[in-house]
Amino acid sequence: MISKAWLLHISLLAFWGEISSQGCSHLRSRLQRANKNNLELLDHKPGSTISQQCIGDIVSFSPNEDSLQNIDVSDEENAKLAVKEILQQTGHIFTQNHTQLSWDENTMRAFQAGLDQQIQNLERCLSASPRSQRMQITRLRVKRYFQKLRDLLKEKEHSQCAWEIVWIQLKAHSPMAQGDLGCHGAPKPFRFHRWPPS
Repeated sequence: MISKAWLLHISLLAFWGEISSQGCSHLRSRLQRANKNNLELLDHKPGSTISQQCIGDIVSFSPNEDSLQNIDVSDEENAKLAVKEILQQTGHIFTQNHTQLSWDENTMRAFQAGLDQQIQNLERCLSASPRSQRMQITRLRVKRYFQKLRDLLKEKEHSQCAWEIVWIQLKAHSPMAQGDLGCHGAPKPFRFHRWPPS
C-alpha cells in the first residue's frame, strides 16, 4: 500500500519536472544556494550537544503533522503558496526570544535577510491571488503547524530544549531543509518525519 508521504513525493516529483522545463532554472539555482547558505548560518544550532534533559522533551513532542501532510501540492499555485507561507512562518518563529541560544544577533539578522530574499524571489513567480478556498486552507494548515511550535516555545519559556525541538522540526519539515525550491515554489518532496526516526 502506498503511503500518503509517497503519494506526495510522487506528485511533487512530477510537478517539479514540469516546472523545471518552464525556464526557471536560474531562479531555482539561486534559491538552492540561498537555502543552503541560510541553513548553514544556523547549523551551529542551539547547543553543541543535546542534553539528557532535552531528550525526553524531544521524544514526547508530537506536532499535528496532518497540518502539513495534507497540503494539496498537485496545484502549482497552492504549492507555491505553501512554500511561501512556510518560509514566512519560519521567519516569524525566529523573531521570538532566543537569548538562551548560541546564535548571535548578526547571524539571526543574516538568516532573516536570507529568508526575506527567498520569499521575494518566490513571490515573483506567484501568479494567482491567494484568496481561493484551497489556498486559504493551505495557509491555515501551515499557520497551525507553526502555532504549535510557538506554543511549545512559550510553554517551555524559550528554553534551549524548546529551541532544539523547533530546530529539529524545521530541519525535518521545512522545504528549506531540502535546499531545493523551484521558482514555482515546488520543493523536493516535503519530509514528514517523526522524532525520533523509526
